[in-house]
Amino acid sequence: MKFKRCTALIVAFFVFSIMTLSSVAATFPDILERHSWAAEHIEDMVKRGLLKGYTDGTFKPDNPISKLEAVILAARILGVTYQENDEFAEAALAAYEDELAAFDIQYKKEAAYLLYRGCIRISELPSYIGDTVKNTAMNRHEVAKLLTKVMGGETEAQSNPIVILDYADDGEIPAASKPYVRFITDKGIMKGMEDNKFMPMYNVTRAMMATMMYRTEEAMSISTIDAAVLSVNGDSISVAANGVSSNIQIGDNVIIRIDGLSAPLSAIEKGYNLHIHYQEKEIRFIEALSSRTLEEVSGVIKTLSNNAGIKAVTITPNGAQSDGTQSYTLSDNCVIIIDNIETTFSALKYDTFVQMNLQNNKVVRITAETKDYTKSGTIKDMDFEGSTPIIGITTKDGSIEKFPVSVDVAITRNSIPDELRNLAIGDNATLSISSGLVKKITATSVNKDIEGTIEEIIISAEPSITIKRGGALTKYKVAGDTAFYVEDAEGTIYDMRLGATASLTLKSENIGKITISKTTIPSQIIGTVTSINPLYNVLVLDVKNPDTGKITNETVVVRNNVKIVDNTASKVTTFKGIEPGRTIIALGGIDNYGTYSVNTIIITE
Repeated sequence: MKFKRCTALIVAFFVFSIMTLSSVAATFPDILERHSWAAEHIEDMVKRGLLKGYTDGTFKPDNPISKLEAVILAARILGVTYQENDEFAEAALAAYEDELAAFDIQYKKEAAYLLYRGCIRISELPSYIGDTVKNTAMNRHEVAKLLTKVMGGETEAQSNPIVILDYADDGEIPAASKPYVRFITDKGIMKGMEDNKFMPMYNVTRAMMATMMYRTEEAMSISTIDAAVLSVNGDSISVAANGVSSNIQIGDNVIIRIDGLSAPLSAIEKGYNLHIHYQEKEIRFIEALSSRTLEEVSGVIKTLSNNAGIKAVTITPNGAQSDGTQSYTLSDNCVIIIDNIETTFSALKYDTFVQMNLQNNKVVRITAETKDYTKSGTIKDMDFEGSTPIIGITTKDGSIEKFPVSVDVAITRNSIPDELRNLAIGDNATLSISSGLVKKITATSVNKDIEGTIEEIIISAEPSITIKRGGALTKYKVAGDTAFYVEDAEGTIYDMRLGATASLTLKSENIGKITISKTTIPSQIIGTVTSINPLYNVLVLDVKNPDTGKITNETVVVRNNVKIVDNTASKVTTFKGIEPGRTIIALGGIDNYGTYSVNTIIITE
């Protein structure tokens, strides 16, 4: 019985081989019986458009494959011609346009794609597509090197550069190629030829290349998923894909490309659409296009509607009045993610804070959180742009997480009710989040005392003072409750002086208290205006010391009833009319706080 079954299998295999060879032969009359070992691979790759015949209807299986043809085929098995990769391939071509400009080839997209995928380096381009080599035949040890690179195995191959192979002609294989030959042999992509010889200088034919590329593609086991980024945390990213949310660890060897260019993991942003390429169940390559992450809006849901299949959501931007609502229509394929799980439109609830991505004025993604929870960490940054403030904290595991803040957030700092603007980078904070918004912040400052020289004073909606210590400059935020002193007397920020020695008590990165010594200020100051702030009646001058020639900045306060005398042709009559670059004489005196207060300005140039 075993003999009969074996006979049947042999007959079946023979019939299959004849059928396969016949189907290819019907397409290419020069695929003969002696090419039967490659017929199946040629048929598959031709059917998928990865390999093509010649204009005369032949395949020419015994023709040597050129270096340019090898580049084209390598790019094709990696997906350069796949429709889902069109935008990425175009981005790669744009990214390497300058590097490829020197090469006279038609298939620049394929070459760019191999650069983009990390298979070849820019310095290697001349050896593959240079004018003198692009049409030359590729031999076996060169193909071994290229296929190793395509499989992402170069680092592994070169981990042990001293290689002794089992091939009878081991001594004829170039030493630099041996690690690649070993790798590609171990993977079963290339094998010995007659008499157990590798024959490194033998030209690879088109039939051989079809078989090798087929095996390479099969060995790589490439799979790709589309995923939406929920957050980036250190060396991992949280994504939603195929209705499931997961946290993915990203290894150091993973290649990342954004808009065709190499990028670090930290460059990936929340909301990005990623193509994540797996090879043998390991992530090898991640790509994204920033253009796919379009306009983002956020706010609190006020109404939801689903009329005749047309879904819409109306939101109120955080902090807006009741008449500040805006309605948006959802796209047919809108992705809705609630509490890191992909769900349906019906799961959306009123008064929930949502973040939405728009494309062509339609919502393509909605992200929301409904659970109440707390997060603790150190305040990393605060963003007050837009209608919704964003606070970022560094958690215990070192990851940075950002959260939108409710307009009615309750804040306690150092056990005292406080304002959002007085929180400081470095504060320890616990955030209470409800329906996606931070509703409560409990913060504690880290206090310390320092001493330095005042190098810059910025008086604005977000005032700050820069202190020089040991040659280093550090900018500190002036909070609403900052206390100013000139020796023992209370003062204001206007009493601070550039160049003065200052003692600071810091609350994290905010100034809690700053004290300077009284300074002797001349009865007149001559200098060039560098900046002017009419709102706060402040003037900053570059003043040259007549003895040393050193130029220093001087900040003076201008009285409301200041007298303007313009001795130039411009005839400026108001303080607001003075522009930077004008040379002036500022006349005044010391007020009760020791501040130089200007009552007359004479414009000389």
